[in-house]
Amino acid sequence: MAAHLQRDDLHGIYMTEEAFERLISVESPYRYELIDGVVYNTTGSTPEHSIIASDVEGLLREQLGRSGPCRTHRDQYVAIPGKPPVVPDVVLTCDLADWDKDKRLKPFMIQSPLIVVEVLSPSTERYDRTEKFARYMLCPTLEVYILVSQDEQHIEVYRRSMGWKQERFSAGQTIMLEQLDLELPVGLVYEGVL
Repeated sequence: MAAHLQRDDLHGIYMTEEAFERLISVESPYRYELIDGVVYNTTGSTPEHSIIASDVEGLLREQLGRSGPCRTHRDQYVAIPGKPPVVPDVVLTCDLADWDKDKRLKPFMIQSPLIVVEVLSPSTERYDRTEKFARYMLCPTLEVYILVSQDEQHIEVYRRSMGWKQERFSAGQTIMLEQLDLELPVGLVYEGVL
């Protein structure tokens, strides 16, 4: 996520959860997140942030292929049970209802995330590590949460199967995602950036 959420630089608007749900129910090129009763526009990012998110999505998509139930999405809302939805940089789902036009939620929201990736920004890192991570853990289908630094070749992986314990990966290493027999070589995630 690439929003500017530092409390000393507030540019959000106070809003109820009900009003937020109405706001995001209308198709828009903008993406918003509700944090502590304040709505922030999370649209936009640095070139490095955008390239890294594209690289991660491309690596996952290439391994998944174009057929089968699993798909990757960028900058789409993820429904959180009992909480406002959030927008990850990359989300992978294997639930047909998350992409089939006749079955998906309206307005469109991923309801069954399997793997979520957030590219860290200085302004959102604390939020991505705490409140946003806590919201994602409420999703019963989520198996892996990945935090990717945009300033150095450093990736953190948290897996439900390991009690959300942190694993660290750096240049030259490969992240194995056993759920779908996927690999994320750290060097390729940062290709063209670092």
